[in-house]
Amino acid sequence: AKEVFDAAAWERISTRASSLKLQVRPEIPPGLNVNLRPYQIEGFHFLAYLATNRFGGILADDMGLGKTIQALTWLLWLREESGDQAPPSLVVCPKSVLDVWADEVKKASPSIRVQVLRNKVELEVDRLGKDIDLLVLNYSQLRTCADELKGINWLGMILDEGQQIKNPDSKAAKAARALAGSNRLVLTGTPIENRLLDVWSLMSFAMPGILGDRKYFRDNFDKRKDNHSQTRL
Repeated sequence: AKEVFDAAAWERISTRASSLKLQVRPEIPPGLNVNLRPYQIEGFHFLAYLATNRFGGILADDMGLGKTIQALTWLLWLREESGDQAPPSLVVCPKSVLDVWADEVKKASPSIRVQVLRNKVELEVDRLGKDIDLLVLNYSQLRTCADELKGINWLGMILDEGQQIKNPDSKAAKAARALAGSNRLVLTGTPIENRLLDVWSLMSFAMPGILGDRKYFRDNFDKRKDNHSQTRL
């Protein structure tokens, strides 16, 4: 693996390897009002493993398999772990599923106080963490509210349909990378759509530096130059 990884990323990984917690199997948080299927429990445990070891990641289940409910279970667990003073969390999603998230929260985890942002004037930063636990907004609002959002220390940051930031030069991708907080998660059924750089862009949000900088990645994982690059990745 050392031959593939960017040197700085490998140094960080190997330094922390001895302290990794591998068996992370927390109980389903009591505030969850739905029954998870076995594979969804596995998904939640994967997310809990990432958070326990301070990793970010991508949950890449196919459409319809319940990425939203797994992510909400994870948020409930994060809040439980954080205690009474839990910071707010953020979901960024396409405009078409804003209300889907709100409905899922109310049905599956009603203890989470959710606000769906309809326009920029509704963003009241001082209410976040006090009487709003979860802010849900779309990718356009992520761009227009970037300055306000990057000043908040989020408990969990979720990009739903994360392929929306597959272009690392887009304003949405830059705004996402500027967010600050403890736990980063990308939800997408299509982590690779057109090119391997899609994965680099998603991971540059989820776990900055893990795949090296953009030049390193382009030099080492360009399918046009090397037919085996995808296999190595």
